[in-house]
Amino acid sequence: MSERIEHFDRLYRDDADPWQVEASWYERRKRALVLAALPRERYRHAFEPGCGNGAMTRQLAQRCDTLLAADFSAEAVAIARETLATSPHVQVERLHLPEQWPAPGAAQFDLILVSELAYYLDDADLACFISHCVDSLNPAGDLVLCHWRHPFDDRRHDVESMYRRFDRAKALSATIHHIETDFQLGVWQRSASL
Repeated sequence: MSERIEHFDRLYRDDADPWQVEASWYERRKRALVLAALPRERYRHAFEPGCGNGAMTRQLAQRCDTLLAADFSAEAVAIARETLATSPHVQVERLHLPEQWPAPGAAQFDLILVSELAYYLDDADLACFISHCVDSLNPAGDLVLCHWRHPFDDRRHDVESMYRRFDRAKALSATIHHIETDFQLGVWQRSASL
């Protein structure tokens, strides 16, 4: 884990936007599609694990009363905090997910948005991550995932099989599966009965 953290810290030290999420048309379009796929206009309390430099967080914040964003990279968290300094309703924390999940077991979020994160987790951590997502969603809360579909070195799951694992979570019902050549977007809703 420490090697992976150092790898991401180094990426963000060398470039505050290592994947060009601010400038690239692909990234801006993908972000717009993710935001358009959100079933509700406004959310009371949202969680964005894997927030990176805060590019998505900044736009998501406009639709949330409160938003908790988290990343395991200290460098990414510092950049995101600076990016969101004028948004007092947004809190950016450094968390090692899934083990440092906020208030595990407490249904508290009406939105969890996961972008470009879950495929880095090994099988056990992914199972734990899915469980935390389900347990942390309020009844009828929304879970949104968006991930790059092409193989790369440190990816541990292909997106299609990973999303099928979310489909199998008993408390989640899929409402959107959007697949493009480069990315897959999925939206699930938590069962209204806990």
